[in-house]
Amino acid sequence: MKLRPELAELLAGFEKRMKFINIARSLIEYSYRDNIREMIPDRDLLDNIIVAVLVFIKERTLGREQNCSLEDIADFLDNLAVILPNEITINSAELARFIVVDVLQKGGVLTNYEVYISGKEIFELVPVRLIEEERGTYHLTDDAFDFLFRSKEIESELDYSVTRFRMAEYMKRDNYAEALDQSRELVSKIRNMKVSMDDFMRRCRENIAKISIDQYETVVSRVRNLLETEYEELKIIQDNAKERANSLTQAQQSGVGREDIQKHRKALNEIIHNIQLTIEEQRSLINKKMSLSDAYQSILSDSYAMNRYERLNFDKDIMAEMRNGNIPLDIVALYLLFPLTKPEFENRFSVENFYALQTKITELEEDDVEDIDSDIEEENPIEARNTRFSEICKSFFDYLITKTEFRISEFVASLNDERLYEFCEENALPQMVLSLYSLQKISISDWKKSNEMIVQPMGEFELSWCLSELPDYYLEIDYFTVEKLDREFAFAVNVDGKQNRISMSDFVIEVKR
Repeated sequence: MKLRPELAELLAGFEKRMKFINIARSLIEYSYRDNIREMIPDRDLLDNIIVAVLVFIKERTLGREQNCSLEDIADFLDNLAVILPNEITINSAELARFIVVDVLQKGGVLTNYEVYISGKEIFELVPVRLIEEERGTYHLTDDAFDFLFRSKEIESELDYSVTRFRMAEYMKRDNYAEALDQSRELVSKIRNMKVSMDDFMRRCRENIAKISIDQYETVVSRVRNLLETEYEELKIIQDNAKERANSLTQAQQSGVGREDIQKHRKALNEIIHNIQLTIEEQRSLINKKMSLSDAYQSILSDSYAMNRYERLNFDKDIMAEMRNGNIPLDIVALYLLFPLTKPEFENRFSVENFYALQTKITELEEDDVEDIDSDIEEENPIEARNTRFSEICKSFFDYLITKTEFRISEFVASLNDERLYEFCEENALPQMVLSLYSLQKISISDWKKSNEMIVQPMGEFELSWCLSELPDYYLEIDYFTVEKLDREFAFAVNVDGKQNRISMSDFVIEVKR
């Protein structure tokens, strides 16, 4: 089976999007070892340090003949320690080895994620590798380098400038294929700015009261910066591209050059064309900014007039003043005629709707009424997910309190089909197991002693809340640990008479009383 052409076009290049998602998952899905947890108890802080190390490896290896070893990374962590909270003391060598070996290299095990491949229209396992090692030194893979570059947070106008800068840099290095991609992205970004201006104008017309002057200044300043800084830079790049295209043409005519000279000329011609498109779009954007300013002022003025009119007391502010002769006749006429011109209501329906054949309420079947009522009383999805996690946790502890050691596969095997189907909805059971594994050691005694405020979750698994929902006799243990096994197990879930097979990693649970 093939996707419809419009869907295939929509999902073209989808694997490139998933590549960045999977790189992010690879960075944050790691085993939180006890020694590292004692060193850095805040996992969010550890995530920041891991990405900082990734950035350090990138910068370190960009220079010529500069290597990045574990010792270099440990030195970097020593220097980084000055900005960490005072109560945190790190062993830089131990932390460096954990980040590089356990997190970035996944313990030497290649990580695969299932990804939709648009060219083949199938799902395949795609490997994710963040760093490469060569004789004790490390460098980023191309995917990790691209991820760091694209994930840097920048303002939209700066993003536009960065794209233009990258295009110029690729041109200097005769990398015309990459420069061509940047020129296409430049056209896309400038057109996206036009769309955002149209969206701003639409929101102004819908409700000007929700639009702050700061939002208006942001939209206008983006275009102003574009006019002042980008126009000349683009002209310089375009002239440079024309010179290079002419040089390649002359080289080809004289018989000198590489075999791919024709490909470079074609790329340069498209770059020149894209830059010209961008310049024209910029001019259009400048004109659009002027009309936007006028329209914004007009809508603001009309809104002020409407608000002022709505505050008028007709008898006190108009009739009383007219009797006293305090208002000039032309102003009186303006006040009296104003209701005939404002407000201009949107056309929400047509007149013929009033004369169309209407259905009587009494003609509804009783069964239909019952269906409507059942839809209204449908359970809140957040509450349903919270209840599901709570029930899984109760079943898990009911099994746990009778054991000293068991596997998750054994716990799953103890569930009947109805329970298994309920627990596997929205992958709730695998999510809970992975969350417990990320903690590795769950101390019930420490949780009892803590005065942590319990907040009802918004549909996600929250261990503290689930523990608070358990009966006291389930919590008569000291702690339990979760370790991952190098094996998977599969089980079947019956759905509407059909069997769905679910595969997941197995874990061993050790209970201490």
